[in-house]
Amino acid sequence: SLNELKLSGNQELAGNLRSLRVLKHTLEKLEVNSCQQIKGGLMDLADFPHLKELDLYGTAVTGDVRDIGEDDFSDLESLALPESVHGGVCYTFQLISEVPSTMQAIHLLLQRNPTLFKKGKGLLPRAFSWSLSEDSPDLYDYDETNGCPRPPFYLQIIQAGSRRGWSWYSHDTHSCEINWLDPEPSRESSGYDAYTKELRRLERRIDVYRGYSRPPTMAEYNRLCEEFWRRLLP
Repeated sequence: SLNELKLSGNQELAGNLRSLRVLKHTLEKLEVNSCQQIKGGLMDLADFPHLKELDLYGTAVTGDVRDIGEDDFSDLESLALPESVHGGVCYTFQLISEVPSTMQAIHLLLQRNPTLFKKGKGLLPRAFSWSLSEDSPDLYDYDETNGCPRPPFYLQIIQAGSRRGWSWYSHDTHSCEINWLDPEPSRESSGYDAYTKELRRLERRIDVYRGYSRPPTMAEYNRLCEEFWRRLLP
């Protein structure tokens, strides 16, 4: 019986994940990477009881990480999702308001397995490369030549010790406030010093957008630019 299937870099290969359901009780590892004509739904594989590694990056598979329940993908140890899945690698958000529920879903998955998304990406903040879509109604134009910090239209997962959160940040590394997903660790806990050390490093990037837990509106951004220049000019 087949327990491992690897199909990578084949742009001519076409098919649908549903055809793999005949392998439900045996498949342990599935890598269909950079095969853009492979379609289907992420949840078609959710009830595979022995599936440990799933890499669908670079396919046309669709779905939403918010649909993954606590009993889905019960044995999964490694996961890489394409941008066509809501919450996948390089996914672009249409609305700022969509983000909190997506981050909560990612958090729940990471609570099940803290290393779930780390394959080939190293540190967790680099595992997704999320941003606001270029055709989002929340996006606005800005002058890239005026020397002001860029708007914070990118997203990152934050890991400070045992505490996890997320934040918006700009391409020139100015960060918004952190939206925490975990409570602050106890001062008596063994990981508190590691948490505070990383927190101090993170907070150095929260300068221009201090007080903002989400991207400022265009009017707010223009005002922040004016304040930025007033601080710099004598």
